[in-house]
Amino acid sequence: MNEPLQALQPIRTLALKDHVSLGGLSAGELMLALAVVHATLPADKPLTEREVNEALKAALAGAACWLATDHVELRRWLVDAGWLTRDGYGREYRALAHAALPPAPAPHQALARALATMDVTRWVAAEREVQERMRAERKARWAAAQKG
Repeated sequence: MNEPLQALQPIRTLALKDHVSLGGLSAGELMLALAVVHATLPADKPLTEREVNEALKAALAGAACWLATDHVELRRWLVDAGWLTRDGYGREYRALAHAALPPAPAPHQALARALATMDVTRWVAAEREVQERMRAERKARWAAAQKG
């Protein structure tokens, strides 16, 4: 497996699940989940609370469809983890640019840069579609075997 695909494997594993709770994730898995959402937000552009909420709702309907949360909780996790900044009044939010993300202890910068090179929403949808097709084929084979 080449290096970019290998780096995506842990995200793929999460993205193929359903109803994943942020609070139940390990620190590493949480970083991956938040990185996926961060990749869907405009980098270093000020957003109103309404705009960030709409962007997060879109992420939860697309690239992060596997998460079991709402946009408000997700926004809080992103702010608390340092992927998103918020002014003191909650009127302006900003997804940090890659260079502004902490390089350690978790590799936020590297992960954000890697995800920025792809359409994360399309990739997650394609991976989930392949998985669903494989499940349907297994089910059809099982059903055929039960008849035979």
